[in-house]
Amino acid sequence: MKLSLPIPSLCHLCGLRIDSTKEHHLWCSHCHRQMTLHIKRCRCCGLKIETQADKCGQCLKSPPPWHQMYCLGDYQYPLSTLIQQIKRQKRYWLLPPLARMLSGLILHPAPLVVTVPMNWHQYLLRGFNLSEVLANEIAKSAPQTQLMPNVFLKHARAPLQKTLDKTARLRNVRQAFSLHQRPKASHVAIIDDVVTTGATVRHLSELLLDVGVEKIDIYCLCRTPK
Repeated sequence: MKLSLPIPSLCHLCGLRIDSTKEHHLWCSHCHRQMTLHIKRCRCCGLKIETQADKCGQCLKSPPPWHQMYCLGDYQYPLSTLIQQIKRQKRYWLLPPLARMLSGLILHPAPLVVTVPMNWHQYLLRGFNLSEVLANEIAKSAPQTQLMPNVFLKHARAPLQKTLDKTARLRNVRQAFSLHQRPKASHVAIIDDVVTTGATVRHLSELLLDVGVEKIDIYCLCRTPK
């Protein structure tokens, strides 16, 4: 008589064996702790701050057009590795637990969420829009929240933001995106996977404010540190 042994669960980050009975069974306890470290961040821009204030000096001096930014952490290991696994290796099953972790940080969810778009060429190459998949998962975690697709358009001829420096990003973003349809809510959250300089979400926020949206939040998995 042959005995079948259970196949051990391995951490998707470090490869160590994990207890599959735990809720975060995709990662070991060490990697999970790295993803959930509590770090004081500016309520507006999401960057680390050393003081007990809610906002950094830059945001106090020049507030962004949105109300609050929510993020899991900085764009560095382990979150940066997970995002690359989702994007490049199509490990879609890693996204729902990250979306639930992000949803758990949001005290007052927006009734409507919208996404940062991709142009058709990017979409064909990757096969999916990570921001859109993330938005769907967040909407599932918050029953009072609805996803409104295709609010923005991204124009194919505009260069990719990640190929440009900060100054060029600010210049490029205004020709890269436009409003396609008006959101039907006064409080809207823009969802992106990674906020780098903030140029994209700044421009999209301004487009929403121009059509009467009163309050905007930003939901993202990661914020690129300075």
